[in-house]
Amino acid sequence: MLLINPAQENFGGMLSRYIPLSIPVALGILASYLKKSGASNVRVVDEEICKITAQNLTDHLKGMAKPYIIGIGVLTSQAGRAYEIAHICKETLPDCIVIMGGIHVTSLPEEPFEAGCVDIVVRGEGEETLRQLYFCLRKGKDWKKIKGITFRNKEGKLVNNPDGDLIENIDDLPMFPYEMFSHPKYEMGFITSARGCPYKCSYCSQRLLTGLTYRWHSESRIVETLKILIEKYNQKYILFFDDNFSVNKQRVIKLCESIVQAGLHEKCSFGVQTRADNLYEDLIPAMKRANFTTVTFGMETGVERVAEAMVKDETVAIHQEKIELCQKHGIKVRLAMIYGFPTETRAERNESYRVVKETGAKWVKFNNLTPYPGTGVYAEAKQSGRLNIMPGWANFNSVLGVTKSIFSTIPLPYVPEGTTEFELKKDLFRRNLQFYLSSKIARRVAKGGREGGGWLVLPKLWYLRPKEIFHVSWLALFLGSNLIFSLLPDRLGNVIFSLIKRGRSIFPPEDIKATSRSFVRAATPNVSESY
Repeated sequence: MLLINPAQENFGGMLSRYIPLSIPVALGILASYLKKSGASNVRVVDEEICKITAQNLTDHLKGMAKPYIIGIGVLTSQAGRAYEIAHICKETLPDCIVIMGGIHVTSLPEEPFEAGCVDIVVRGEGEETLRQLYFCLRKGKDWKKIKGITFRNKEGKLVNNPDGDLIENIDDLPMFPYEMFSHPKYEMGFITSARGCPYKCSYCSQRLLTGLTYRWHSESRIVETLKILIEKYNQKYILFFDDNFSVNKQRVIKLCESIVQAGLHEKCSFGVQTRADNLYEDLIPAMKRANFTTVTFGMETGVERVAEAMVKDETVAIHQEKIELCQKHGIKVRLAMIYGFPTETRAERNESYRVVKETGAKWVKFNNLTPYPGTGVYAEAKQSGRLNIMPGWANFNSVLGVTKSIFSTIPLPYVPEGTTEFELKKDLFRRNLQFYLSSKIARRVAKGGREGGGWLVLPKLWYLRPKEIFHVSWLALFLGSNLIFSLLPDRLGNVIFSLIKRGRSIFPPEDIKATSRSFVRAATPNVSESY
């Protein structure tokens, strides 16, 4: 089976050269699960590395048995490219079977059928559903009763089968196949140790896949994976990719004890992303002993009113408290912020920046709000009439306001009432650059290395390489020119902005709301089960 990760453009746009390239984790897990189940010749093609064309498609499939089964992962920002790839597959190999999965088609399962390029959509958590599909298709068995799929019946009517079950014990999943992603561009220092998040933030679409469940790997499984990363791949810093690392206090304490017992804390440092209100005070000493050096909080806003509107169920004050607690124990803090939430004013954006600066956080990134289908904020933006969807969802990118020129022809997906797009882009650029151009942070970025620059990472000793000096200079010119534009008076900037030709928005489609999903946990079946 061929699994494809689409890429409309390189992640990070103008900054892509210096943003670490993440492995397509979901496809890697699917590949390893299929292999464990007995599937032969499973391959992953990541368009961040190699673009799919009609010419090279047959090369990627060489040696595979017919019928060719092609799986395409679909994130919202890559939906248009995913449909293009599917059309390439169907035009080049009309008898191939195209399966799509991922959070976008889980929310909008009808859309790829309307695009005329898919045979089956897998909704929700995909491992077991895809396994059943794969072997039914291989053996010519009936697959139309498999849970968690959408397809057209013989009459051309769309059929949405009941949701698939969640895997009860995620230790039943095989180890992540790091060996399948040996390209030097990949950032190998990551691990996923848990799935899900039991909270209801209105901008997060994770609940479409896992509901409010939270499942985690055993300490022994995590330590085994860390040993592979440290001993085989020489990783010195490993980031836990969990949506919310510290939901379960006891599991974190036991994990930290296991890391120390294995001596891994002496060989590597670790980072996590978690909620501030879940980072309990008695966890900090344990994490410090295990050499957890960085914590990322999705603070999103520095204004209590906006935080309440986001349905975060945690306050700005608790973030300030936990940031101070981390700093007291020598743990560095990174913050992820969102600008452009419904009803947010410029004064509130300025207040968010002031609050963030006062925390003394080591790294901060300000993203533009992206109202993903299936979320509460999508419904709110749609109802307001201010949702702007480009064909193929090409503008649904949370870093669009930073990685494109202020005067880019690609519009932001949403701008709150009372703010112009130029004003929002201006605030995004100005605040990100003001933070990164501060003397201490600029020195850390210039030093290079993964822990030096947060989300923007220059190679170590880049200043000794002529090619890198050129690219850094070009990047500096891009950022500097945009900083100058961001200093234009609003009135003048709005006039210039109004002269730029903008793309026409498509009508917002109906989506599956997170509240309409129902999940049941189930044990993984015996992989020798036949179909």
